[in-house]
Amino acid sequence: MTEYAEYLERKRAEYGTKFDPSNLVNEFAVYFRGPRVKVQFGTGEVKFGRIGVTTGWRPVFLLMKDSRSHGSSNTINKGDHIVAIQSANRKYIPVTL
Repeated sequence: MTEYAEYLERKRAEYGTKFDPSNLVNEFAVYFRGPRVKVQFGTGEVKFGRIGVTTGWRPVFLLMKDSRSHGSSNTINKGDHIVAIQSANRKYIPVTL
């Protein structure tokens, strides 16, 4: 089971039928708590970080600046896209859409 699937299972157990993951875009679920990514926001702005998630019964993905971050104001929505993923040698590899 992936870390994202475990997260969903844990939150469904915690919040029951009130839990609503509809704001969690599947494109970002693959990289949840994984490698650093380069995200292009709908505004055209590009930022780097790791994919995290807000707390509560209706979560949203966040772009966390680094692994030590406890929060972020960069929420990720349907108009945003991952454009590159950091490889083992710390170089970003473009993602084909």
